[in-house]
Amino acid sequence: MGRARRDARRRTSIRRYIPATIVGSLATASLGVDGGSIFQILAIENLGLSATAIGIAFGLGVASLPIQIYASRIPIERARRNLQIFFVLAALQAWLLAVLVAVGATGSFATVALGVTITAEISVSVLFATAWQPLLASGVDTHGRQQLNSTWSAIARGILAGAVLLFGVLDSGGRTVFLLVIGALAVAVAFGLNAIDPPPPAPTLGQESTGSARSTTALAPATRVALVVFATINIGAIPLWLVYLNKVLWPTVNLGAIAAIQTVASVAALLAWKSTDGDVTRRALIAGVVTIAAAASIVALDGPLDSRIQQAIVVVATAAMAGGATTARIAMVEATHRVVTPANTVRVFTLLDVVASTSLQAGLLVSGFLITASATSETSFTDPYRAFVLIASATTVPAILWFRKASSVTPRP
Repeated sequence: MGRARRDARRRTSIRRYIPATIVGSLATASLGVDGGSIFQILAIENLGLSATAIGIAFGLGVASLPIQIYASRIPIERARRNLQIFFVLAALQAWLLAVLVAVGATGSFATVALGVTITAEISVSVLFATAWQPLLASGVDTHGRQQLNSTWSAIARGILAGAVLLFGVLDSGGRTVFLLVIGALAVAVAFGLNAIDPPPPAPTLGQESTGSARSTTALAPATRVALVVFATINIGAIPLWLVYLNKVLWPTVNLGAIAAIQTVASVAALLAWKSTDGDVTRRALIAGVVTIAAAASIVALDGPLDSRIQQAIVVVATAAMAGGATTARIAMVEATHRVVTPANTVRVFTLLDVVASTSLQAGLLVSGFLITASATSETSFTDPYRAFVLIASATTVPAILWFRKASSVTPRP
């Protein structure tokens, strides 16, 4: 009885998982995973990399797609070890970036940083994405997982906002120390994970033969449309926004402040979310409309900005687009849970992760070229990058409406 009580306490405690939640956010932002803001700042201001080069590097993260699909076969009992390997690799990569910043790397030497962000993206897909949720499922109860995925995720983003703001005002020496500290924290987290019990081995194929057969059933129409919605949300989530502001629209802006505004807006959206049994797609629609309005507000601005009013419009639009995208994602994750069948849960959410990351990377890749084109654009109304953001944002609302129609005829699981 006493042992069962101890096991229950161990499962409900989330203290051992909190450091990984917070440091993981800082590390991925520093390494450029999914367009990490800290990496964007150092790539532009310290390494002098072009928007096209940065966009290509971020876009090459799609190389992890087949590797990620194959990595889904990794036994669950290796989850803790793989997470530890991820944090150790993140530390080494952060320290390599610190060296590049410290020596003032330029030219071909500076492009080593692009290799860092590509390998970091693959590392997240293969080691982190396939390990983190299995560890939470094994060691934390439902209430604890919700705390980590909402409250502590918001806290982690808040800390990241402060870190980005700090990074933006540091000189090269300070940024070098910052990256060295991130690496040290990642190593500490890797060792701290020894306190977490690894998940037990998964049932053998023979034990799951019936479930495996069911998992190959076709996806429901609403589920397939949900994948489309996530693709539209991520493509239009102002990819390479910091690079665009620096190169085209607002060259004198404090990039750290803008990145912090994006993060704070996302945190506010997370904290503002209230659980409901009602229709969550309505919230997604409202968020989509807000995002479109924000994207439209910056279309006709004439850069480089020198008007306080125009600068204020960009700040407000940045916050609105970041908060709108976060709210839409939360709503659609919940909506997807309500239409997916138990037999397809693993398959659907694996595909969801693949679609979300691939669409984001595609947006980053395209944006790199569009920013370069926008810097020399002679159009009087807008430029290619802002037109892309507006069009991509505008596709989200019809996609959500399509999902609502498809889900209304989908039997509830």
